[in-house]
Amino acid sequence: MSKDKPRRIDTWLAARTAEMLALPHMVCRQRDCRRRNSCHWHFKSDNEPCCLQNLSAEQREVFDAIYDWARLAQSFLGSDSYLFEARHGEQRMLDDVAIEIARMSPNRWTSEIWDAARRRREKKLPPAEGRQ
Repeated sequence: MSKDKPRRIDTWLAARTAEMLALPHMVCRQRDCRRRNSCHWHFKSDNEPCCLQNLSAEQREVFDAIYDWARLAQSFLGSDSYLFEARHGEQRMLDDVAIEIARMSPNRWTSEIWDAARRRREKKLPPAEGRQ
């Protein structure tokens, strides 16, 4: 994809990612979003939540990384790939967050297969750090 042309993102998934990062409450200038602590406004041109315009470059990189991984989880969890098998560290945390965001997606392919893969992953991996 060309760097000149902005990419279109999945509005629902981007809004859930923003909510996971508490962006509606912390940086959004839309009163509805702050009051409900959920993302309700997005730009029609590229489907981005409005709060993303208020992020610094570093914050936007974090959002993009989590969004991209959640999109990958939405599409590929359940396909028996090597993805989402990190056992510890930052990658494990990113995997867990992405799966949690994508878990309620209305666009998941074959939800039974997806949910079964999520449960298999939870049984196979040890508890994340901080959880007992």
